[in-house]
Amino acid sequence: MYLTNNMTYMYNTNTIMYEYYSEQLQYKNGKMKSRRVTIKGARGTKEVIEKSARGKIKKSRKTLKKREIACIKRCQFVPGLFKDCEACLH
Repeated sequence: MYLTNNMTYMYNTNTIMYEYYSEQLQYKNGKMKSRRVTIKGARGTKEVIEKSARGKIKKSRKTLKKREIACIKRCQFVPGLFKDCEACLH
């Protein structure tokens, strides 16, 4: 079974304070994969968490670049956003 859940929240989109949170959850054969993006003000992080069926957890967190934050604020798709985080897990 393959299940995907998306959550996106945007708060106060003026230039003073910008907050954004997005999380994607994928479940497949007992494994869980979570991709998160969090932006507060001018700083942001991206994070990938993998949990195996036996309970082993792997995490990778990186800061977002200014170009990625600008694209997310404009609601644009950023290709390959989580590639570098997923490369650290394997």
